[in-house]
Amino acid sequence: MIVAIYTRISRDEVGQGLGVERQEQDCEALCRRRGWAPTRCYVDNDISAFSGRVRPAYQRLLRDVAARHVEIVLAWAPERLHRSPRELEDFLELIERTGTAVETVKAGAWDVSTSHGRLVARMLGAVSRAESERTGERVSRAHQQAKERGLWRGPIPYGMRASATPGLPESDETQAPVVEEIFRRVLRGEALTAIALDLNRRGLRPRRGQAWTHTGIQRLIASPALGGLIHSDDGLRPAAFDGVLSPEDWRAAGAALRRRPRGEARRPREGLTLLGGLLTCKAHGHKCVGSSAAHAATYTAGMPGQCHVSIKRSTADNVVTTLVLGRLRMTDAADLFQPRLDRSAAETEVASLRHRRDELADLVAEGLLTAGGARPRLIAIAERLTLLEAEQEPPRIDPRLFVDPEDVWLEWTMPQRREALRVIFEAVTVKHVGPAGGPRADPTRIDITWAGGAD
Repeated sequence: MIVAIYTRISRDEVGQGLGVERQEQDCEALCRRRGWAPTRCYVDNDISAFSGRVRPAYQRLLRDVAARHVEIVLAWAPERLHRSPRELEDFLELIERTGTAVETVKAGAWDVSTSHGRLVARMLGAVSRAESERTGERVSRAHQQAKERGLWRGPIPYGMRASATPGLPESDETQAPVVEEIFRRVLRGEALTAIALDLNRRGLRPRRGQAWTHTGIQRLIASPALGGLIHSDDGLRPAAFDGVLSPEDWRAAGAALRRRPRGEARRPREGLTLLGGLLTCKAHGHKCVGSSAAHAATYTAGMPGQCHVSIKRSTADNVVTTLVLGRLRMTDAADLFQPRLDRSAAETEVASLRHRRDELADLVAEGLLTAGGARPRLIAIAERLTLLEAEQEPPRIDPRLFVDPEDVWLEWTMPQRREALRVIFEAVTVKHVGPAGGPRADPTRIDITWAGGAD
């Protein structure tokens, strides 16, 4: 007899596979009592049969059964095989067609050759499904109650550790300084990859994995527990525990990262220029990037199909820097960095976007829209929500900037300067020629539109 053992467990928190190992041992004990010699074992560890995720070992089992390489399927209990009536129907049809026997340690043999046997199998499948749904409801309610009490549910982020009270993590005195350093460097505009490389070089390791990556840094920054906050149905709210950082510092770092272009946030940019990608052609709207010509470094719209307008880099940088520093000396300079978004309109748009996102999720759940069809719209909604959140959070600005702007401007990193330009300028454009068709270095070719529409 060709006997295939199938084992599965939904959650393996320690990752040692002890649950599936116990199931296999019980199945092997039944084989010895029956005089069978198991030839194959299919293991899906830490995979739910209720969630709809693909179970690789189960799919291999189905292929072997269809190819008649298996005569008996043996599992610890019926719910180890299925918790979905739809999957169960497909399985029943397959084993009836191939004549494969099914037996479990806890429920005995399945005789699907009769209508009564199939009825029993379907009843067991329905009971398993209901049990999973009730478990999901209990877990969901427990999560909701924890949120209402300000407790943390989920993995505890780096920089914090479990306390004596579940749901109330506390700061880890060893890791917290590293977290504070990471957030300071993000606010200074350092790229995530550069931060990760430096942490790895110094021998600092994340809680999970062997080395820091830009993705790991990004996930760390996104964890509200570090700012003493938790997610609720209405957004973020204060938690019942203290974070490593203040809520203001946590929000400021996340907003700074969201305002940065993706490549600039992720990768170290040693050759980052002041206006590369921010300066555009006034006539055609093409972006100008840092380039070089025989005579000097330039900003040029030189990509295929672009107009190739260019201007000497030092000229454009000097014009913009002079205007910025002059504006920062004015008494109302701090107003430049305040959010100009209509908060009530933004909140209305956020609520509308979230409603659209929920509607798409419902359509996918009901089978009226495929996941592939929903994905582009969900991505667009997520990007717009991220932008709205970033626009509502003012950038963290050193107060000395409004007292001694020249010194602070020199101290700032290039990403910090570029973020300031993105906030205070609506547009920086370059004309193809000056008023009198002057040279490439003519500063009058630069036009500035301040945020709020003033030229």
